[in-house]
Amino acid sequence: KLQRTPAWLTQGDMFEMECIYKYCSALRSIGLDYEVDHIIPLQGKEVSGLHVPTNLQVIYSAQNRSKHNKNGLKI
Repeated sequence: KLQRTPAWLTQGDMFEMECIYKYCSALRSIGLDYEVDHIIPLQGKEVSGLHVPTNLQVIYSAQNRSKHNKNGLKI
């Protein structure tokens, strides 16, 4: 993640990402099976995404695992 986190992120961006991870953690703490997913994988075969707030989403763990490092965008 560190290698895919751009230097141009603002403190606001970093705070937003922290909130996304805390939200996911709160869901997990009450027994829900969620994970933070990179919409465009950090190590995809065709394209590599960045570790930025707009590339993160909280989804069911099973849904995340079914992506297999593939691009989650529907174009």
